[in-house]
Amino acid sequence: MIDYLRQVVICEPVRERIKQAVVRSGDMSVRARTTHISTIESILRAVSVIPGIDTEEKLKDFAIEHILSSLRLTPIQKEHLNLNGEDILPPG
Repeated sequence: MIDYLRQVVICEPVRERIKQAVVRSGDMSVRARTTHISTIESILRAVSVIPGIDTEEKLKDFAIEHILSSLRLTPIQKEHLNLNGEDILPPG
């Protein structure tokens, strides 16, 4: 398992990038959901019950999925979100 402080360092930028992508979205209904973005504490609580998250990549992928699920976006809305030209959805 990744050290708690390291988890914070990994998850904070992921959360911030998603927040910025939501704010930049051209869709008003997506932008209105910025208050629904999971807190770092929420993400880390969820991580604590999943022992299989043992690499930074798995943690980043999990954080993205956790945050996107809390936003309750449609598949089309998820597809249109991007982070500085990068697709935010993990591969697969």
